[in-house]
Amino acid sequence: MALVLAYHGCSLETAQQLLGGSLFLPSRQDYDWLGSGIYFWEYDILRAYQWATEARLNFDHPSVVGAVIELGNCLDLTTQSGIAAIKVAFDEFVEISAREGTPIPENVDPAKHPGNDRILRRLDCAVMNYLYTIMQTARESDPRSQPYGTVRAMFPEGTELYPGAGFRDKTHIQICVREPEQIMGVFRIPEWQRIELKLPNLYNRTSSGVPDGV
Repeated sequence: MALVLAYHGCSLETAQQLLGGSLFLPSRQDYDWLGSGIYFWEYDILRAYQWATEARLNFDHPSVVGAVIELGNCLDLTTQSGIAAIKVAFDEFVEISAREGTPIPENVDPAKHPGNDRILRRLDCAVMNYLYTIMQTARESDPRSQPYGTVRAMFPEGTELYPGAGFRDKTHIQICVREPEQIMGVFRIPEWQRIELKLPNLYNRTSSGVPDGV
């Protein structure tokens, strides 16, 4: 059993609901990097919080909840076998699209980020969802076949740390949970850790509606 700690960026309202026992809702955007599922940042509270503060999300009070995730049958894209599975799915996806006359989506960078991050990953999303469909079909014909419960991938993202660097300032590992039962539990970020990371109060507002300081 492989357990990891991962973090979910969200609004204060969503954080309160999840900590109160509500279920995570999967994302089903057509540009999700790993296809449809519930997204977490592996061992990275700060990156989860950074994501929650992005202006496009318009969260009144960004927050983060932690989760214990059992990876289970994990499609791990940090391994050669995981990468090979995606390449096979892509080749089949392109062949079917050509046969049906369906345009192939693209990954794009609409904001022209300095790091050339293609944040709208419609091609990757379509390929991943196609792979999940294959796995589900296989399961229906053979109950011994197991679909992926989680997907794990490392993404270089952001700008170079210094000129010519191979490191980027938003590089992270994402986990996409496909089967909600792989989420073993959720938890609040401990106060000592919040202070150490210089984060504002993640779970309460002041009477004025402004987040408490450190």
